[in-house]
Amino acid sequence: MEKIATERVPGDPNFKEAEVFSRTRSTIQDQPATATFVLLIVYVAMIFIRPQEWIPSMMGWPIIPVLILSAFMFWLFSSNKALDAPQFYLLGALMLFSPLTVALAGEGLSAALNTIVKLAPLYLTFLLIAATALSRRRIHIMMWLMVGGAVLMSAHGIQQSITGTGWTGEVPILGRMRYIGIFNDPNDVGLSLVTALPMAMHLMRTSRRLAVKLLLLICVGVILWGIKLTDSRGTILALGAILGVYSWRRFGIFRTLVIGMMAVPALFFLSSRLDTISPGEESAYGRLDAWYEGIQMLIDNPVFGVGFGLFGDHNLLTAHNSYILVLAELGIPGYFLWFSFFGSCIMLMYLLQKPRKLIKPAWQILTENRQQGRMDGLEFAADEELPAKDDLAPEDRAIARVLFLSFVGFATASFFLSRSYSMQLFLLCGMAVAHYQGTRLRNPQEKAYSFFQHFWFWAFTSGASVIFLYFTVHLLLSLV
Repeated sequence: MEKIATERVPGDPNFKEAEVFSRTRSTIQDQPATATFVLLIVYVAMIFIRPQEWIPSMMGWPIIPVLILSAFMFWLFSSNKALDAPQFYLLGALMLFSPLTVALAGEGLSAALNTIVKLAPLYLTFLLIAATALSRRRIHIMMWLMVGGAVLMSAHGIQQSITGTGWTGEVPILGRMRYIGIFNDPNDVGLSLVTALPMAMHLMRTSRRLAVKLLLLICVGVILWGIKLTDSRGTILALGAILGVYSWRRFGIFRTLVIGMMAVPALFFLSSRLDTISPGEESAYGRLDAWYEGIQMLIDNPVFGVGFGLFGDHNLLTAHNSYILVLAELGIPGYFLWFSFFGSCIMLMYLLQKPRKLIKPAWQILTENRQQGRMDGLEFAADEELPAKDDLAPEDRAIARVLFLSFVGFATASFFLSRSYSMQLFLLCGMAVAHYQGTRLRNPQEKAYSFFQHFWFWAFTSGASVIFLYFTVHLLLSLV
């Protein structure tokens, strides 16, 4: 049976009713698994607060594992599971390939199973965020959690700088502030702070309440103070990259170069160690040597690498480079899966910022045709299948820009750190895929991202990155 669209124009009760129905349906679809998301909020908060590691009465409590497993169980029995993104399957393949490399390295079945145990929380974190945080409101909640965690760690560091000890009992290392648990390294703290900074700026800009804006302005100041206290060169370079990309896209390349030259002194002010960056500096040379050893491990084991988590068995220092670490441990196939997963999450946020061709709604096409005396264009599919908007909402574009900037910071800092499987990465990737899926629910005309259509792009890009890393390491070593 043919479905004829009723002409709907603004002011027509039928048009208003259809608009409300469409909006209600979108709201229902992009907010699935409410109980799961509530548990997820508590879980992410506990990742940053970590009371089981510094409150005596809670020492040793399995708070984080219980929360993530509970959230996963609730999600399993929920309806409207949103898994319409290739990153779910890329990461799943990576999680299966990683223990295989351990088994083939001769570590035995128990070590391979232990690898699965290590990676499972990361995969579940990504899965639950990506499948449930589909609405803009939920993405903003995740941003608040990230900003709250950054402020918490910054305040802890400020207390360390003033009193010598934070409330957790943790003390600075070589004058650099740190937190506890997975954030015990100043570089990990810096990574969390620099990726949360664009989110704090976005929340401040979009808030309608003056008190909230002032609160977030204070949060930005506290986070910047925390970045200085980490004294992490990678974090400062990541901050510079975020500011550079933001300025480039907003003001153009020439103004960005001018602003960049003016901002250099401020970056040196934030880190007393920034002026020590050189291939011959002792710490930098140790990293270069680790990079070189990682490349050699890849050459000796190009298919399966030396095994997940086994870089330290072949070199005294860790790789100090997330990309080389994956190459050395997982070989070319594993690196392709990891690089494609990470890169495609960034690509989704880039694509959501691109302008679309405007699509006129059905009522406008019908009205224009009737005014011109034309009868074509009167037959359409069902109303709910028609494009509801002529373009992506500004809010969706803004969220994509913010997450893209956070990815820029992470990608830059991870070039100098071994953070291939850090919690920050999977939190960010989960938010990116959730926003992509939610945007598609709100905009049915938005084309799905097919990994297989872009397979050769990612094959070429990951291969080019390997060649880049190889020649970069050899070039820097030649300068020593």
